[in-house]
Amino acid sequence: MKQREKEVLKLEEDIKDTLENDLIKYQKENRNIIIKDIKLVGQATWQDKISGKIISENVFIVEKQIEEIGEDGDKRVTEQDAYYLGERCIGAKFKNSELIYDEKFKTSEPDKVNSINELLERTSQEEIENNSLNSLQKKEISEVLTAHLGRQISEDEVQKLLDEMDEEEIEELQEEKQDMADKDENDLSEKQTENIKVNGIQKADLNKLVDGKETLGKRLDLQEYDSLYVVYSDKVDEITPGTKRNNTVYSLVGTTKDGNARVLNDEFEMDRSVGNSANRETTKIKADTTATRDNKDLSIYTRKSNGMSIGCENNQGNVDMFLYQKTREENENVGIQIETSKTAVIPFETKDIMSRNKGVNQRDKVKDEIEEHTENDCKPDDIRDFDGNEETSSHEHFAEETLEDYVNEIYNYENEDGEELIKDVFTKDEIEDKFVREFQKNKDVLTIQQILNSVKKEMNADAEILGREHKL
Repeated sequence: MKQREKEVLKLEEDIKDTLENDLIKYQKENRNIIIKDIKLVGQATWQDKISGKIISENVFIVEKQIEEIGEDGDKRVTEQDAYYLGERCIGAKFKNSELIYDEKFKTSEPDKVNSINELLERTSQEEIENNSLNSLQKKEISEVLTAHLGRQISEDEVQKLLDEMDEEEIEELQEEKQDMADKDENDLSEKQTENIKVNGIQKADLNKLVDGKETLGKRLDLQEYDSLYVVYSDKVDEITPGTKRNNTVYSLVGTTKDGNARVLNDEFEMDRSVGNSANRETTKIKADTTATRDNKDLSIYTRKSNGMSIGCENNQGNVDMFLYQKTREENENVGIQIETSKTAVIPFETKDIMSRNKGVNQRDKVKDEIEEHTENDCKPDDIRDFDGNEETSSHEHFAEETLEDYVNEIYNYENEDGEELIKDVFTKDEIEDKFVREFQKNKDVLTIQQILNSVKKEMNADAEILGREHKL
């Protein structure tokens, strides 16, 4: 149940106890009054005549069944809707009749009458029915039965199941009901926790060192939990009907060593600046030691207490998890993949990039370095290409103008016979691809000029062969 529903239910149960105690005083031998239901309409508000303060009080509709036995012994049953302002009955109506206020109340408290009338006019019948004591109790019991039986129990099944239970089972159910009332709405029972473990699509150990120095639990300020589960949000709703959840594919659940679990949606907030519905990308270093910039995360949650984030990306059916922190300059997420039950071990060098003591500026440098590679259409796959140190690199990128000069030099190459065969066979894009490949392969042993001369001769020879084949 939602928190508001719990509050309404408690109000109605309290007012019912009070009214039933009062009714005992007025019960007669030939007249019995039964409270069938109580419905909260809302709060009526008016200004106090003396102090001038604004005052609000709850308005309830109390459905009563009045059983009377006449002098002839016949039993007559009457249904009545009594209207209460707080614990005071201020009017009533019978079936198909208008609300009739108590004459004294109507005459002495016209401001309250007006406020109640306005409240009744603007409150829909559907809203009043949703606040029904009977309806909320049935909803509460359906949730208790769901936890008790380990399967989803609809409100329509409640009465049938209760009728089938013996006294001992009813007592056990009452205990579970009280336990649920004492727990926070996001806490899960032992059976629900087991259900989470079954439905979990990914699990991260919060005790693992996530940056080579500190655990994932410490970085996320979740030291009281042992594991972090990713579950489909609709599964959370099935396990705990009415649980607050974000409008997102996944939800996070924390579990402790002693088997308790809690839905963590209240402790994180959604990062709306990234994801498939946003145009902002995240920078991430993966378990296979490659780095990317993309917006493939379906859900990114930011810890309210310290600003660290967890991202979930669907990778061909497997959910990859990432630990993110914002950069200082761009306020953009930069992170590393988290080791999970379904993910390979993350190398220490990669973990060290997210070390807390390296500071936010480190994330800016990592983002800039990865961005430089991805903008040049290559995927950095060496720690030197995304360690945030500009002095280290596994390869270099040419300025666009410089690369264009090299491509043109090869394109216009004239062989010993004065022939320009390369331009007759190859496009500039093909030449660029060939030169970049050769450069990456030989840059550590040859100079750029040696690589240029090698590419010219090799492509000229290929052009001669392809030219002869074309003439044939």
